[in-house]
Amino acid sequence: MLPSVKVAVLLTHHFRQGDEQTSQLIGALSDRQAARARELITQADQPVDHRSFPRLGHAMHTEDPKLFAETLSEWAATLPS
Repeated sequence: MLPSVKVAVLLTHHFRQGDEQTSQLIGALSDRQAARARELITQADQPVDHRSFPRLGHAMHTEDPKLFAETLSEWAATLPS
């Protein structure tokens, strides 16, 4: 799907950690996967803004609503009219 993206993308990357004993990812997206997503979106000729929030969980909007609103507002302000 990502190579077919037709709009600008804001990728917020939240908590992620590898379990040293099992090598299993704890979180939704590893750093490597985020880099690949950015690469694929860029190849689709779409801008991608990657912002890292490693201390926040999945529900950023409930954990830190002010930061969520600021992040979204700042990104939206960069979009063409």
